[in-house]
Amino acid sequence: MKKLMKNEQGLTLVEILATLVLLGIVFVGIMSVFSQMTLFNDKTYTKLDTMNLARQEMSEIKGMTFTGAQIEILSKLETDPISLYVRKAAKNEVDAGGKVIHYLEKNEGDYRYELRFYEDPKFTGQTGIEKLYQVHLIVKSGDTFNSETFGYIEGS
Repeated sequence: MKKLMKNEQGLTLVEILATLVLLGIVFVGIMSVFSQMTLFNDKTYTKLDTMNLARQEMSEIKGMTFTGAQIEILSKLETDPISLYVRKAAKNEVDAGGKVIHYLEKNEGDYRYELRFYEDPKFTGQTGIEKLYQVHLIVKSGDTFNSETFGYIEGS
């Protein structure tokens, strides 16, 4: 009987508490990773959403029929019921290459679209098209940059 009592094996209260503390530390570390993953997923969703909005907007602009010079194209962007951009005349600038940029803006839902229309695009090569105008579309949520895309509008 005395032999059996001497060979008792088990865990003491201190060992159990130490194990619980270690498991708690590991659990807290894992939980912080999950919260960061949720935040990252939200940002990724917003980025993908605005990228799709930018592509859709650029597709609508390219789908419009433009004839005439760049002034007529700008006028159509401002008056067409699909686009409804507002020209920010005070923001027209000349970039480092001497290209005139016209700024147009549109608010739709929670997003603001900024359209930069270049009079003379940075385009080299022969296309068989009389005139191509470069367009840079930026999607913002408030003042926060979300997405951008580039494209060309054919003119004459």
